Amino acid sequence: MSFLVDDPTPVHHLYRYHVADIHGEKPFTPDGRELVKEVDDGFLDRFCEVVERRGIRGKFSIVPSPMGRGDVARGLDGVEPGRVTRWMDTAKRRLSPWMDFSPEMITHHWAVDLATGKLLKESEHDWSQKQDRRTLEPYIARALSLLRDAGVDATGVTSPWMFGESVETEYAAAIAGAQGSVYGRKLSWYFLHVDETPGARPKVMHREGGRTVVHVPVVTDDLLWGTIHEHARSSPELVERLAGQYLSADGRDGVLRRALDAGSWPSFVCHWQTLYSNGAETGLAVLDEVARRVNEALQGEVRWTMCSETATMIAKGPVA
Repeated sequence: MSFLVDDPTPVHHLYRYHVADIHGEKPFTPDGRELVKEVDDGFLDRFCEVVERRGIRGKFSIVPSPMGRGDVARGLDGVEPGRVTRWMDTAKRRLSPWMDFSPEMITHHWAVDLATGKLLKESEHDWSQKQDRRTLEPYIARALSLLRDAGVDATGVTSPWMFGESVETEYAAAIAGAQGSVYGRKLSWYFLHVDETPGARPKVMHREGGRTVVHVPVVTDDLLWGTIHEHARSSPELVERLAGQYLSADGRDGVLRRALDAGSWPSFVCHWQTLYSNGAETGLAVLDEVARRVNEALQGEVRWTMCSETATMIAKGPVA
């Protein structure tokens, strides 16, 4: 079992900019609350505390150049440099024992013209669907290089939106090439799909020239999306209800239980913005409770694994 976190980046509340720029909508909730512009600097520490307390393992994305406004190695436009440095240092120090790191491509926003550095008026998702390994590999390598320059060892890659879905064979090959050129790595992984098929498990998607790439799916979409828009405040009753969608207190029901019963590996995903819940941090409280239930009710049935550990197991051959 792995827990996958999408969309983290220092300071910026990336989802607000998706709503305003990519979707062309006003950055407000349906009940009129403004989507926050920044994520509280202390939230990363509070997330790390939950990970450490519950022994959660998985992956943690870092968007290398959020919205194309600077990057995590050289600084973000309009952000005091020390804030970025402190955030990155905390992530590396506290999460590296528990989480693999990955870029979520370069901007998780508009695509970048690598030759000029200018942003295209096309999302990374849309741009990627028309590419092949020759164009995808340098794009992914740029994302990996930005994290490497910031001192991050990125063992895998995460798709912003459904990046590469229409050309997945080419995408997997491009990941292999990019990881090889940037880190000299022969084994890597990526996250793209929610797979609710009974028995869904990670699988080898590319093996060529001594390099292997494994896809690590999740068994459910982010069930906490409503914490951004629908709930201005957290409460024990809300946390209990949302946690129950993943796993009941006795471990006999919930999407993770059903995935296990179907023979799947019950990995799941949340987004940085759903954990932050527009400042209410409801999602983080739910994660804490879900992980507590996993550790108590599913003891002996699952173990937390980093995505690189999963990739190593899968690459070696069939796993019972």
